[in-house]
Amino acid sequence: MENDMFTNIKKMYDHKLYDCVIPAAGLLLTLMHNDRNLATQEVEYQVQHYLAGAQFEERQFRAALRTLQELIQQRSQMVRKRNGLTAIESVYAEFGDVEMRRRLAECYKQLGNTQMAIRVLLQVPVKSRTPRINLMLARLQHYGDANSSGRNKAEALYAYKEVIRECPMALPLIQEMLEMGCEGSEVNSLVMNAATLPPDIDWLSIYVKALAQMFNCRHLDAARTFEQLTADSCLRCSEHLLLATGKCYYYHGQLFQAEQCLSAALRSNPYNLEVMGVLSVVMELGEYPMAERDQLYAKLDYELESVSEHPHLITAHQLFLRAHFMFVERKFERGLGLLRRCLQLEPRHPEALLLRARLYTDMERYTEAAGAYRDAQIHLPYRFEVFKGLFNCYLAQKRYAEAQAMCTLTLRRFQASARCYILFGRTLFSSGNPSVKKTARKFAQRALQIDANYMPAVALMADIYELEGNTGECLKLLEQHTTYHPHADFFVQMGNMQRMEKQPIKALEYYYKALGMNPKSLGALQGINSLKGSSLDIELIAGIKRSTEDKQPIVKPEFLGTGCIDSSSSLPNAGEAVSSCSNSPRSGRENEDVSELDTTSEQMWQDVDVEMLFSD
Repeated sequence: MENDMFTNIKKMYDHKLYDCVIPAAGLLLTLMHNDRNLATQEVEYQVQHYLAGAQFEERQFRAALRTLQELIQQRSQMVRKRNGLTAIESVYAEFGDVEMRRRLAECYKQLGNTQMAIRVLLQVPVKSRTPRINLMLARLQHYGDANSSGRNKAEALYAYKEVIRECPMALPLIQEMLEMGCEGSEVNSLVMNAATLPPDIDWLSIYVKALAQMFNCRHLDAARTFEQLTADSCLRCSEHLLLATGKCYYYHGQLFQAEQCLSAALRSNPYNLEVMGVLSVVMELGEYPMAERDQLYAKLDYELESVSEHPHLITAHQLFLRAHFMFVERKFERGLGLLRRCLQLEPRHPEALLLRARLYTDMERYTEAAGAYRDAQIHLPYRFEVFKGLFNCYLAQKRYAEAQAMCTLTLRRFQASARCYILFGRTLFSSGNPSVKKTARKFAQRALQIDANYMPAVALMADIYELEGNTGECLKLLEQHTTYHPHADFFVQMGNMQRMEKQPIKALEYYYKALGMNPKSLGALQGINSLKGSSLDIELIAGIKRSTEDKQPIVKPEFLGTGCIDSSSSLPNAGEAVSSCSNSPRSGRENEDVSELDTTSEQMWQDVDVEMLFSD
């Protein structure tokens, strides 16, 4: 009977009928324990292996943990007695000592005991560690557990390098190494043996360079390097490269270019949920029409409907998309619940970490929002949104010293981005202290040097000119910018200045241009109403309206819906505002005018030498 049971258990295991193996193997082991004469130690050892393997495959990790521990102890006794194990372990690779310890570590990991998992893996001799074991060890030491225990950056980096030496085309591992701060040149030297001929892997060197630029916060350079890979090469239209390029543009704040790349990636693979998630955020920040975003959510509904009866099949990307839809619909509590489930499945999901912080911010739970942003900062130190979010939270809590420190840190980290200069410059300009307000000029100038067409920088410089009474320079700047990048708020601002200069006809022209772009422009409507008491003839006004409609400037599609401010902030006193004119509404979200900083904070917001920031 025992031989027949053993034969049947072996056959079921070979056919991967693991749920059938468990009860049969358990019965046979009970028989063997009650009567030691029924089978040899080698047979009992093999049956235990069948049981452990079946428990592991069926995700019964606690039971598998106990069985594997017994197997390791029993194997050591058999080795000392010099019993033959070669025949058993040669039939099944998973019966070997190294694979047993890997499975044991996996059980500890699944049960949340990261330190024990690392300890088990370190017991495997270095020369015996397979790339799979090195990868598991690297990730455990890289990320640790929820309490950050078990992290060892140096050991993780060493294990990553061992994997890359064996498998140089492991692209996700290349990304993780660069994210940890490994030099791009060092990573590039590790992947040089990916092909026998160096020209065959030229693209891989460029890929490593682009990733290194992205994690060094040079997002625009990274996007252009990724584009270099796809331009006039056989890699064009690559879904993976289009996603990477779109992410870089998104991180840099160029939402139109990001939307183009991500939409192309989604056309390449309509079922890529990661692309859908990033694209939904880009379209929301860029304030694209809801009809376009509904197409994404319609695809999501189809995906969720197909797995509605199997909740265990729902992925983190699906949960994030649903949570983001709840955020757009301003159903914050439901969004938070979905995000918790998403982060349980994938604790390092970048967009979920940021969305959780944004949800807390919109709910005005600033302490929790700051904690969420700090959690995100651990995994996303290359994202501007993390630093700006922390800055906004500190301002909302009137923690001005921390806010200024965060601004300075942002300036040091994102030297190639115009957004960080406007973040600090707009805040200084909002101060009630005239001497502090004047220092905003250097930040606006530096931002315009980086990107002469960056709308918040143009808006801040225009406000500075207007504050100084330099109307001519302000009009010249705005006229030059709106020639190629028209925006309703800029036309309103120019109309207000012409009205103050007693030029009602020119003011009306600008107001009607603003209305042509945004029929609900409150500033333009208020400006026109303020001119009703002037001596202008009604027919003249009608003629101006018709002429401006006929000569309506062509709006480049990249500025449709992007707004003049970085709309990732909803705080009234921290946004990158377009204009501080009383009659000029804000672009993007309906924020109030920038309020002056509390007088108790003026001593905190002192002049900062931009050049000195980078002298270290």
